[in-house]
Amino acid sequence: MAPLKKLFHTSLLLLVCAAKAANPEAEAEALLRWKSTLVGANSLSSWSTANSTCSWFGVACDAAGHVTELSLPNAGLNGTLDYLYSAALRNLTKIKLNKNILAGAIPANISMLLTLAFLDLGSNSLVGSIPRSFSRLQNLKALRLSANNLTGGIPEELGMISGLGNLVLYGNPLGGSIPASLGQLQLLHMLHIQNASLVSTLPPELGNLTSLKYMILSQNQLYGSLPPSFARIQTLLFFHMHGNNINGSIPSEMFTNCTKLERFIVYGNLLTGSISSHIIKCKELEFFDGSGNLLTGSIPREIGSMRNLQALFLWENHLTGIMPSDIGNATSLKFLDVSSNHLEGELPRTISLLVNLVALSLSGNKFTGTIPNPDSKQLPVVKIANGKDNGSFSGESRFPGCLWNLKDLQALDLSGNAFAGEIPTSTFNNSSLRSLQLSGNYFTGCFPAVLKNLKSLVVLDLSNNKISGVIPPWIGESKPSLRILMLRANMFYGSIPWQELSLLPRLQLLDLAENNFVGSIPESLVNFSLMGQTFVMQPVVTNIIVLTNYRYYYFYNGSMDIIWKGREYTFKGRHAFVTGIDLSGNSLSGEIPSELTSLKGMQFLNISRNNLSGSIPKDIGNLKLLESLDLSWNKLTEIPTGSQLQTLEDPSIYSNNLGLCGPPLSIPCTNNSSSTEAVDGDHEHETVWLYYSVIAGTVFGFWVWFGALFFCKIWRFAFFSCIDAMQQKVVHKMKHT
Repeated sequence: MAPLKKLFHTSLLLLVCAAKAANPEAEAEALLRWKSTLVGANSLSSWSTANSTCSWFGVACDAAGHVTELSLPNAGLNGTLDYLYSAALRNLTKIKLNKNILAGAIPANISMLLTLAFLDLGSNSLVGSIPRSFSRLQNLKALRLSANNLTGGIPEELGMISGLGNLVLYGNPLGGSIPASLGQLQLLHMLHIQNASLVSTLPPELGNLTSLKYMILSQNQLYGSLPPSFARIQTLLFFHMHGNNINGSIPSEMFTNCTKLERFIVYGNLLTGSISSHIIKCKELEFFDGSGNLLTGSIPREIGSMRNLQALFLWENHLTGIMPSDIGNATSLKFLDVSSNHLEGELPRTISLLVNLVALSLSGNKFTGTIPNPDSKQLPVVKIANGKDNGSFSGESRFPGCLWNLKDLQALDLSGNAFAGEIPTSTFNNSSLRSLQLSGNYFTGCFPAVLKNLKSLVVLDLSNNKISGVIPPWIGESKPSLRILMLRANMFYGSIPWQELSLLPRLQLLDLAENNFVGSIPESLVNFSLMGQTFVMQPVVTNIIVLTNYRYYYFYNGSMDIIWKGREYTFKGRHAFVTGIDLSGNSLSGEIPSELTSLKGMQFLNISRNNLSGSIPKDIGNLKLLESLDLSWNKLTEIPTGSQLQTLEDPSIYSNNLGLCGPPLSIPCTNNSSSTEAVDGDHEHETVWLYYSVIAGTVFGFWVWFGALFFCKIWRFAFFSCIDAMQQKVVHKMKHT
């Protein structure tokens, strides 16, 4: 009887403690204690004993009045989580504190909140490791700790939370490997661990996640091959593995049970082999990106049967063969980029059937023939450029005028082909075109008047053609957005319209090299306002962004080829922040204006191979961002000193300037004009004394010789005898001639 009585008392005591712990007043006291540790918690002004706890901002209660949810995302909370836990909050099922300024470690005692089903601490400044004791949270359905500074790897104990459906850890420098134990989470539907410094292979056990819909493990350092066991995940919608070091081939098994797959993104790996024809079984596939790998073989013709496919990116691989004509059946296709491969042959006419196409890039291949006339009137990006070692559209001798009919065209790149003749001057009132690159062809005629109406143009590259004439004055009036103007290696002549060019407020790259321009460099150069900024905040090529229905942005970054001291540099992508002027290889004369030194944002300046004279502006050394300078083959004088010039130690920068002196050349300069005059005076003084010495020596030698003959009888007799003998020989010689 005594044991039963003791058990009764113990149970009663526990009930009393539990009741006290779950007391609403105790819950309010626990929350107020945590609030007192936060800095400037203005959003929690309603947290007061004067108000009911259930009415507090971010607090939710159940029917009994107990606190069950704490939801304070983006509330400006600044502090730690050290005092968040309390036994009084044992009814909490949801903690949502993402997008705040919380720091410190995640307290392990949070794992004592056994009813917790949702924990979101993402986008804070939390440090330390993920508590292994989280395995006690058996009611947890979602664990979101993204965008913090958590380290220490992924605890394998997380695989013991059997009901976990959402694991989001991206944006932390976790390091370590992916635990095989995660394969035990049968209810997991979201696995998002992107950009987490993971270094390991992909555990085959992840193939046991038969409820998984989203596997996003991109931008880590994962290596090894793709496990064939992944084919068992028939529920998969998104497969993102880009930006790793995955090698081997894409298992064909992954395309046998992919009936729900919508996105397959594996760009930027080391994948080899071909694309399996089984891809046709992925009926719901909308986005396929295998770019930047080592894929070989041909483009599967079965892709043409994928009616939901909206984006196909296969650039920078080793694909061969022809473009399959079946591609025209993929009528939902919006993005098609197969650039930088080894594809060849003629483009199929069926490409013109892709009426929904908004971006087409075929550059860097060996296509021949003519460009099909696109039926799509809304195509904003057309890139059919070819590299120097690739083929060209040899069957197309003229500019494909059909492209002017694309009313929504934003970017047109036809560089590196064999187009000839004049650029069509037909009416083209496109208000959307932002990038026109026609370099490396054989275009002739004058500056295309059709360009006058392109008000939104950002990039204009007509370099390396045979265009002649003068630059029209309207260039500065009709191009308020122009940032890049490249007319290198043509046959332009006359004066450069500096006044009109200075009206381009955004101009940051001007390349007029290798033409026949004359005249001087004017002071109005100071009006190039964007070059005058110390920091250029926008990239040189404005991106063309298209938002698709699955929220994927496509960036058309383009590229710029710049010749510098005989070498070609290519500026690609969004990192192409470059400002500069290249006027080399013309017939410009006069002095370099000192106003040039006000262009503080300039990174390179090339005015070599002209007829410039005078001194180099002294303030040129104040161009802090100047990385490249070439003043060679002119008629310039003394080199100034300056902080930035000290970093440019290549003597060839100043070579072949007659009379140029100063470091880094080995020719010293005189300190001032007086020293020069002194040197000249010394030289004249030495010359006079030389004359005196010669005359004195001559006079002295004559009198020494004459005196010897006058005072020495024997020498006088011998001298005159020698003269008589020579006279007889001469007379004898004349008689016998």
